[in-house]
This record gives sequence, structure tokens and C-alpha cells, in this order.
Amino acid sequence: MNDPPSPPQTAPPAGPAQAERRRRPPREHRSYAARLFGYDLFISFALGHLPRGTQSYASDLARQLRERDFAVFYSEDEAAPGDELTDTLKGALARSRILVIIANKGMLERPGWVKTEVETFRKLHPERPIIPISIDGALTDPELVPTISGWLPVGDTIWLDETLDAVAHGIASRDVVTRLSLAPTHMRASQWWRATVTGVGLALVALTASSIWSEHRARVHADEALAEAQRAQRAEARAVAELRNSTGLRLRAESSAMLAGLRPEPDERALLQLLAALRLGGAERPPDAEAEGELLASLRHERFLVRLVGTADELIALAVSPGGERLVTVADEHTLQLWNARTASRLGDPIDAHGDMVRSLAFSPDGRSLITGSNDTTLRLWDVGDTTLEPALAFPFTGHMDAVRSVTYSPDGSLVASGSDDRTAMLWDVRTSKPTVPPLTGHRDAVTAVAFSPDGKRLVTGSNDNTLRLWNVATGRPIGKPFTGHTDSVRCVAFSPDGKRLVSGGWDDTLIIWDVARGRPAAPPLVGHDGLVRSVAFSRDGREILSASEDGTLRLWDAATGAPLGEPLAGHGDAVTSARFTQAGGDRIVSISLDRSLRLWNPRTTSPVGAPLADGSRQLVSLAVSADGKRIAGAGEDLRLHLWRVSANRASERDDDKRGDKRGDKNDGKAGAATDNRDASPPGELALPPWPAPTLALRFSPDGARLAAGGYDGSLRLADGRTGEAIGEPVAAHPGPVSAVAWSPDGKLVATGGWDASVRVWHADGRPAGPPLKGHDHWIAALAWRPDGRGLVSASADRSLRHWNLTPGPQFGQLIGHPMTGHDNWVLAATFSPDGKRIYSGGADDALRIWDAATGEAVGEALEGHRRWVTSVDVSPDGRHIVSGSWDRNLRLWHAETGVPVGRPLEGHTDAVQWVAFRNNGQLIHSASRNGALHLWAGPARWPGMLCGKLTRNMTAEQWKHWVSKDIDYLPQCPDLPTPAR
Repeated sequence: MNDPPSPPQTAPPAGPAQAERRRRPPREHRSYAARLFGYDLFISFALGHLPRGTQSYASDLARQLRERDFAVFYSEDEAAPGDELTDTLKGALARSRILVIIANKGMLERPGWVKTEVETFRKLHPERPIIPISIDGALTDPELVPTISGWLPVGDTIWLDETLDAVAHGIASRDVVTRLSLAPTHMRASQWWRATVTGVGLALVALTASSIWSEHRARVHADEALAEAQRAQRAEARAVAELRNSTGLRLRAESSAMLAGLRPEPDERALLQLLAALRLGGAERPPDAEAEGELLASLRHERFLVRLVGTADELIALAVSPGGERLVTVADEHTLQLWNARTASRLGDPIDAHGDMVRSLAFSPDGRSLITGSNDTTLRLWDVGDTTLEPALAFPFTGHMDAVRSVTYSPDGSLVASGSDDRTAMLWDVRTSKPTVPPLTGHRDAVTAVAFSPDGKRLVTGSNDNTLRLWNVATGRPIGKPFTGHTDSVRCVAFSPDGKRLVSGGWDDTLIIWDVARGRPAAPPLVGHDGLVRSVAFSRDGREILSASEDGTLRLWDAATGAPLGEPLAGHGDAVTSARFTQAGGDRIVSISLDRSLRLWNPRTTSPVGAPLADGSRQLVSLAVSADGKRIAGAGEDLRLHLWRVSANRASERDDDKRGDKRGDKNDGKAGAATDNRDASPPGELALPPWPAPTLALRFSPDGARLAAGGYDGSLRLADGRTGEAIGEPVAAHPGPVSAVAWSPDGKLVATGGWDASVRVWHADGRPAGPPLKGHDHWIAALAWRPDGRGLVSASADRSLRHWNLTPGPQFGQLIGHPMTGHDNWVLAATFSPDGKRIYSGGADDALRIWDAATGEAVGEALEGHRRWVTSVDVSPDGRHIVSGSWDRNLRLWHAETGVPVGRPLEGHTDAVQWVAFRNNGQLIHSASRNGALHLWAGPARWPGMLCGKLTRNMTAEQWKHWVSKDIDYLPQCPDLPTPAR
């Protein structure tokens, strides 16, 4: 059995009523063998995350032991503090031959229910063995041994040793499983079961024979057989569910290990396995927080990857059209394939280009022609159509005496340069296919790279003799001395757009940036790759250099200083043979590899699931965002109102529009419908007349048409949500500053909270809707309406929340339940669950809390993870997730039912987050920070689709059998992607 994590030291202990409301996951389904003959092993572990929890490791250990035909009791039941062990657990302990304890240091420091299980097992079976698994030497820690000796004496105990990495990745080592397999001293329960099944089968045969003699007995046995078949079907269904669950846990653990580099498998397999694990849960079983956290980690790991295209053959050469619309690759040594560079989709059929290996290729400046060089010593010219490649000449360019290693076009497209293993370079007239000058000789080894200067007057060549040379294109004569600096063969070379610099890469694993005029390095060698540098390229603005290497990575470098830019683009499982920029802004890169894949990258990505919509350049005290995310209102340090529109031309908004705002929630739909000419104004800040009083609190109405502002002078003012123009006269709402405002769900009422510690409710025309709500003894920080509009929660600096009844009549203003106390500092944010049964709050104690809306009782312990004040909180429309924003500049996602965090924080804001909200039925999240920056994030429901969007295929059926299970029917990981035949 596993026990819940101990509460933080500062939090009050959970009461019995709270414990009763804890979520209790379904009990483990037990086999018939275990029911009849008990369990071979009972696995005791601690729930939660490292350094204490070992749930994933325990699940994998149980799975491996069951595969070896042992009856294992492994339960995910959760017992509340203060309760005794359940009858199920006591029964399992009584029927188990061996107790296995997973002992890591965190658990030994706070043993909880593990200790209870050990003591119960010893009382029941004094002579039966207890086998601990010592994680990272926990049982040899001199500080821990004295504290556990009372319930787990280790002096005369034999244990198994396991590594911390095995627990972190949830995979039990083979040695531990093998040694446990030798432990049982009696016949396995499964063997008794098979004997029993055999006996039952013989009995059924006898009963069937006897049914011939008695019609009455036949009917009795028929009924019994039917009941047994039904029980067998249910047992089989439970076994299938257990198999799918354990397989899903294994797939997730293996995927994490692959992405972490602990298993030498391509990341395409890792992504497909993770998606398969999510599909195994089925629609009726949404992924838990751990699964969603692993999904987010995968998106974070692959955040630079736009799309991954698997190919049947190794890709050895690549060319990109000047406009970045087309690609041509070389596969299978001599096959050319045309691609759409933006979608990574194939155009037309592959064609055979040469009779021998194609070593290089290049587009003409107009993108209409392609030149290829081959081991057959020739060059060939090709016409490039929209979807086709066709020979442009009947005969190839001939003249080299050995393999053509490199080719390129001159900037005007009139010439082609080539480098060969015959140690020469040649310049060719494209119109005549003839050389323009004699071969360029001077290198002492193969010419491996050629590039024209931007003005077309010079040619640079790189060679296996470790040097580069400059040549006069008109005369074919060398310019100056060879460039020396590489300590091994030069593999690739490129000119900067201004022609003043060169970059080269070579077998010495380095890049060198050269000053062309001086013929020497402009900076020390660029070190970072751990293998041959196969490809180099300048961005179109000349500010960045892209390199691709044998080590399987791409890197970006500052062209002026040589400093590395950002992280390497990792993911290829073998040597990257070529990489190129495909867009002028440098935000798209294409690469090919010997791992049989083509990949598109976006190195500018700052978040795996988010993108900025509005840049932050202000300092705001309060802010509000319209439901459609197109307008932001804020009060700056001068407490004056500001209103600005967010650009509608952001890529992220376009993507959102493509996915369909039809799925938006009720409020979003109203916002979309309430459009007029004023909403078509260009993005940017709107000029507003000075307001009579400074503003402390702001909120848009649900339809975005109105803006409520709470003033420092105690006033409530309404303004047009699109223009900022005042609507009606101000309302004298409070005797002091108004610090919080909130609209009712139907937009007919406005609630205000002030420094006078009171809450008031107003009709939209300024009339009071009831008497003041009093009870707090400090200023009101936040207000939130119950979804049905009949209740309101207030959060206060007095460290409490109150739930007010706003039903018209005598009960208006009465308190529902008792005040919610538990925060250790100001309560700054509050919201209701969609069904109105729970309240979620965040405070200046850096924590979130969950409350029962009817009673005011706390549900579970505080949710901790933020490092500074929690200033905003919202719940997804389906009630499954909480999102919180904090002054630590991060957002966090939580499972609303369990309070378990979903992965690592969402990073991207550069200032304190003041506001967060789910949009589009939970598909999106908006967040705004104190400097006015607005970010758009994908919600958890969209994460699987985003991961599928990086792929172009599902597993094959054979891969499913090998990677997943031959005993589970095939499920497409991404329903919209094709499933290859093989």
C-alpha cells in the first residue's frame, strides 16, 4: 500500500472529514490464483514524487514479476491519515508469503503507512521473510539506521540494492527482479492455480458426461457454466485493463529514458511510445498528472522541433531553394526527392539522378534549376517544376577525373563551380556546359567544398589538405596565400552575405570564421561539436551561422563574435549530413541525417506550449484582459487608465483561428459576436482622456463591451471596453479606495471590494443590489462570482475567504459555511469550480488552497510550488485543471481533484504574472504580466495534438508488437496520421 505525502510543517493536520473526501483510486484487480492461494509477494511503497515517492518504480517491478508468473499484490489505494489499514490490505498481508519494501531515504525519514504494513506483516507472520530494496544505499545511511531500527532492524536483514536512476526513470533493474524471483520458498500461487484450473476442467468434463444421464443436472451445470463464463469474461476484462495500465507505465518510463539520452533510441520512437501510452488509457480514463507532466516534458524537450519526417533511406545531401519554398534531398545514394519546405511533404515521385552516388547538389538563384555532382565524375542539370524534377540536358558536364564532391551556382546563375577528388575545382558556363577557365589547381588533396562570393568575383575552395583557397573567377588564378588554421580536412565553407567573412567546418570538429581581406581567422575556432562539422551556412542577414555535425546536433553561432546562441538542436539519432536556413528571419531550419529523417526546426521558440501576443513595456499596478484576448486595460504607476489592442496578426492567433473559435466557451462566443467598427482599430495603445481619479482595480465584462474600474477615491466607473469612453456617471461605491471588482456571469451585476473591508453589489446602472457584505477585517484583494450567479467569494488581506449568498430575498448577504482560514498571508486570488462546489485560492504565502464551497472546510493540503505570491488562479471549464500565476513570473498547472502539479512551470513571462484564465473551452490559456505582456498557451487538452503535429506517421503494426505489446490490439497514436504498412 502507498501512503499520502506528509503535510507541510506550516499546514494544519487534515481532519477526518477532509480525509473522507480524499480521492481513492480504484483498487487493484486481483487474479483468481491470488484469491485461492494468496500472493507470492506484497510490494510496499510510498506515493508521491522523489525524493520520497516510488510509485512508477513499484509498478514496473510488479509488472516484471508478473511476467515471470508470480502473484504480486501492488495497490494504488490511498489511506487517509488517522485511519487503520483497510480490510483489503490486511487480507492481502495475511495471504502474502513475502513482503517487499522499496526503501529510499525520503520514505525512511517519513515511513507513514509503509511502517504500518511492516508491523502488521510481522504480527501476522513472524517467520515469513521481509525483503527491503535499498535505494541509493538508504539502509546503510548511519543517520537513518537508528530511527528505523525499531520497526525495520537492518543489522540482521538481507536486502537488495538498487540505483536512484532506476527509481527516477521508473524501471526496475534486471538484477533486482532476478534475485526476487529466487526468493519464494513455496510453490507459486500461479502454479497452484493452473493445477486448480486443470482440475476444474476435468470436473467440468465429468459434469458434462453426467448431464447425459440427467436433464435436470444438465440445466444446473449449464447455468453454472454460464455464470463461470461471465466471471471469466469479467476477469479477462480486468486482466486486459491491468495489462494496458502496466504497459502504459512502461512506455512512459521508456519514453522519458529515451528523451533523456539514457536509451540509444531515436526520439521519434520516444514520442510515438508516449502517445501510445496515452491512448492505452482510453477516453474513459483521462491521463493523470504524471502522464500529462511527461507529455509536457516531451513538448519541452522537442520545443524547437516543428516536424519530423521519417524516410526509408539515409539522407546524404540537401539543397534549399533561394526563397525557401522547396527542398531537394539525396537518398539511397543516387535518388533525388523534391519537397515542400514549409510542410515537409513530398512533391512528386523520386527520380534516379546518376549511375553512382550523388555527393552534392545546389539550386540556381532563381530556383528553377538544380545542379548535381556525383561519384561518376559528372555534373547534371535539372529543371525544377512545381512538383517535378526533370533533366535539363541530354548530356552531363564532363571534365573531372574523379568523384565530384561539391557544386554551387554563381550569384547571377551563369556559372557553376565544382570541386573533385581529383584535387581540382572547375568553373562551368551553364549555357554551354563547358569550362570557362582551365581547372583550378593548387590543393594537395580532394576539393571538398566550393562557394562563390556574393558579388560572384571570387570563389573559395576547401580541401582535405586542411586549407582554403581564394580564386579569381574571371581568370581562374589564386588570390593570396592559402587560409590555414584547421588541423584536419575542411568539409564545408560559406561566404557571409556581405562577402567580408567566411566560415568553414572540418574534421577537427571546429568552425573557423575568416577575415577574407586578411586571409586569417577573425576569432578563435568555434568549439562545441563533438564530431565532424558536415555543413555550415550564414543566415540571410549575416548575423548567425548554422552548423551541422556528425555528433547528431545542429548549432547556432553569433557570426560577429563566434559565441554559441541558445541550446543545440538535438534529436537526430545519427550524423546530421546537412542543414540550411529556409526563411529570411532565421526562424525556420531544415536538416537531414543518416538516421533516415528530415526535420524542420524553429530555434526561436521560447516555450514548448506558449507564445507572446503583446510585448511588455509598461509598469502596471492592475490590469484586465478581455475574454477574446484582443484588449488589455491597465493602470500604470500613475494609477491612470490605459487601454490597448493586441495585434491580430500574430502567428499564434492565426493558428488559434484555424483550430476554430467555434469551440469557444459561452463568454468567448459572446465576445466574438459583439464586434463592430470600433473593434477593427489597429493594434496599439488608445488615447484616453484623463480619468478623474486614480484606478486600483479593473475588469472587463464577460462580453468585453464594458470595463469596470475601481477608483482610489472609492468610485466605481464604467467605460466602453473598446474605446475607453466613460459610460454614465461614477458610483460612490466605498468610503475608501476600491481594491477589487468582478462582473456577474450574465454581466448584469458588478461586485466591488474596498479598503474598508466591505463587499458591495451593484446593478450595471449603478443602483445598489443589496446591503453591504461585512465580516472581513482587512482590505478586499479579489472577488469571484459563483457560476450560477447566486454566490460570491471574497478574498482578503485578513488571510481569509468568505462565501456570500446573493440569492434575492432575506438570505441575501448571508455567509455560506464558515470563513475559510488557512493561508499564512494575504489571500490575493479566488475562483469557483465550474459546478460551484469548490473554491480555489492563492495567496501571498506562495500557496494555493482548495475549499469546500458549502462548508468552508479545506480540501487537502496547500498546493506548493510557486516561489512567490500567487496572484491569479482559474479552473478549466471541465473542472480537471487549475492554472495559477505568480510573481515568480511562471504559470503552473495542477490537477484540480488531487492537487498534484502537472509537470514543470510554464516559463516565458519576464515580469510578475498578474492574471491567468482558461479560454476556448479549456483549449487555451491567456496570461498577462505586470509589464502588460500577454501570452497565449496551449491547454493540456491540446498537448497530444501538438505532439502529433510534430510527426508524420503512426507506428507500424510490427513496431506496435515490438514496442508496445503483441497482446494488445493496435491503436493509432495519432488518428489523423497515416499508419505505414511497414
